[in-house]
Amino acid sequence: MNNKILLSTDTMVGYGLDMIFEMAKKCGYDGIDLAVSKGFDAWNENYVKSLVKKHQLPIYSIQTSASLNSKEMNKVLDLCEATNCDLITINAPKFFDFRSYAFIANNIGEYQAQNPALNFAIINPEDNNIFALPIPAYRFSNMLDIIKKYNCALALDVANMDSQELEGNFSNKLDDFAQYLAMVYISDKSRK
Repeated sequence: MNNKILLSTDTMVGYGLDMIFEMAKKCGYDGIDLAVSKGFDAWNENYVKSLVKKHQLPIYSIQTSASLNSKEMNKVLDLCEATNCDLITINAPKFFDFRSYAFIANNIGEYQAQNPALNFAIINPEDNNIFALPIPAYRFSNMLDIIKKYNCALALDVANMDSQELEGNFSNKLDDFAQYLAMVYISDKSRK
């Protein structure tokens, strides 16, 4: 396996995509993780495609918002087609966002069936124990059960885990998760 080091546009909120692509290229990143929720220019597939060509820097992942709906998912699918990206990472909905949870739960299988060349991964939720039971039922918290149930991979964001969980529980159970990992987001945990 040839692992890639990507720059997520999510880490550079407020900057234009052209500048982010330019910086990623100059710094030697292998590609981009495009967060569509962080800038309107990310929604323009022709513009994004032109940046991929201009900077000779591929998009390996397109990241959705935590408030996913059909409009956003269809835009992400268009972006995947325009940029030859085959990985969609889905931010888990916030605790009481029943609408986004229901959208994912009721539609992810259909999107997978209609797009067999694409891979879908769910990003572990912020400030939650991924080994806890899902209470209430509309909650992505037991990630291993969720990724199995919805036939998705895991996009692990270490900034969303507390240090004790990351160093203890997760590290001890890494063998259980390794086969499901599609992406690992590494960042400065003190950014909050």
